[in-house]
Amino acid sequence: MSQALANDVRERTLLEHQLAAAMEQEQGARNAALHDKLTGLPNRTLYHDRLEHEIAQAKRHHWMLAVMFLDLDKFKSVNDTYGHEAGDEVLQGIATRLKHATRDEDTVSRYGGDEFVYLLGGIRDQKDIAMVASKILRAIQTPCNLSVRDVVVELSLQASMGISIYPRDGETARP
Repeated sequence: MSQALANDVRERTLLEHQLAAAMEQEQGARNAALHDKLTGLPNRTLYHDRLEHEIAQAKRHHWMLAVMFLDLDKFKSVNDTYGHEAGDEVLQGIATRLKHATRDEDTVSRYGGDEFVYLLGGIRDQKDIAMVASKILRAIQTPCNLSVRDVVVELSLQASMGISIYPRDGETARP
């Protein structure tokens, strides 16, 4: 192989590695821009995008869409009593439970603080919404164990939930 060809191969290989690194960095930045740093769940930006998409799907297929807004009751006391690291651990645990309690095609996102939003699409019967809401609340209420200063603490949380149903309660994503 000539020296010029060998140099071209090395240069091309270097460019391919640089391109792969740039693409990986871009994917990481896109993921960070659309997901909550603490829980890895979709953030508000991605939630609003998915809500618009789900509304369009519901219109097209004449389905119902449920938006479930969850707020952890008395969560401030967890942070005040056990510290913010324990609070973060609880939020991460709740996020994991919510992900496991949902279908792959649905979206659960962290809206902020101790608030989560669940989008339940493709609903044909309102009874399904109540069933899923109960399942989510049970998942949140399951006791969790925290390690606080080498002591295991068992916490049981409650959540308040508000539910809006498309199209009954509105036909747009605007509040």
